[in-house]
Amino acid sequence: MLNRADPFPDRPGPVVVLLPAFPLDHRLWDDVAALLPAPLRPVAVDLPGLGSPTGGEPTLERAVDGVLGLLDDLGADRAVVVGLSTGGYVAAMLAGRAPERVAALALCDTTTGVGPPDVPADRLVAADDLEQHGIEVVMDSVAEGLGPHAGPELAERVTTMIRSQDPAGVAWVCRALAARPDTSAAVRDLGAPVLLLFGEHDGPTPPDERLVQLQQLRPDAVAVVVPGAGHLTALEAPEEVAAALADLAVRVEDV
Repeated sequence: MLNRADPFPDRPGPVVVLLPAFPLDHRLWDDVAALLPAPLRPVAVDLPGLGSPTGGEPTLERAVDGVLGLLDDLGADRAVVVGLSTGGYVAAMLAGRAPERVAALALCDTTTGVGPPDVPADRLVAADDLEQHGIEVVMDSVAEGLGPHAGPELAERVTTMIRSQDPAGVAWVCRALAARPDTSAAVRDLGAPVLLLFGEHDGPTPPDERLVQLQQLRPDAVAVVVPGAGHLTALEAPEEVAAALADLAVRVEDV
C-alpha cells in the first residue's frame, strides 16, 4: 500500500490522485491539495522508494499496483489521476493498464518517451552512486526543479524533502526509472479528458519540446503553460495548478 495524505476524507469526490516527482514525496502537493475546491477529494501519495515501501525488482509497475490498491481502498471506481514528472510516468502507465479507472488524466512537466530527463544509463549510474555516497548524489534536483523566480523558501522545502529520503530507496527508484516503458500509446488511446501542464521555464521537460510532443499524441487535450514557473509547478504555482485541475474535473462525467 502506498503511504498517502488524505486531508479531506469526508469529501464525496471525485478522488484526485496526486503523484509526485523524483526524488520528492506527497508534500510536493500540499499547497495544491489545500486549494482544490470541494467536493474534490485530493489524495497525495508517496511512490515506492520515495516514502512508500519497495521490494522486489525495481519497476514503476509497483507504483501502478499501489494506485490501483489505493482506489480499491477508497472505494473509488475511477479517479482523476495527476502526475508531475516521474508521477506522470506512473499516471500514463496506469492509463495504459487500467484505463477504466482513469476518469481524467493530468500530465504535468513530464514526457511519455524514454530518454531525458531520465536516461536509463545515467539513472543506473546514479543508483550505484547513491548506494556508495548517499543522498547528496541527487541534491542537484533542487536547482534543476525550480524556475528562475523561485525563492529560498521553496528551495528549502525541496531540500528538506530530498534529505528525508532513504538513499537505498532512491537508488531503487533510479533503477525503476531506467526500466520504464514508453507510454505514448497509452496516452494517445485513453478515452478520457487530458490536461497537459508545464512550467514556462521547465528545464528537464521544456514545453517547446515535450508539450509539443504530447499535443501531437492528444490534440484534444487542454494545454496550460504556467508563466514564470519551472519544473516543479505544483510548488511554484499552486493556484494555477489547482485551477487547471478543477477545470479538468469539471469535464469528467459520472465519476
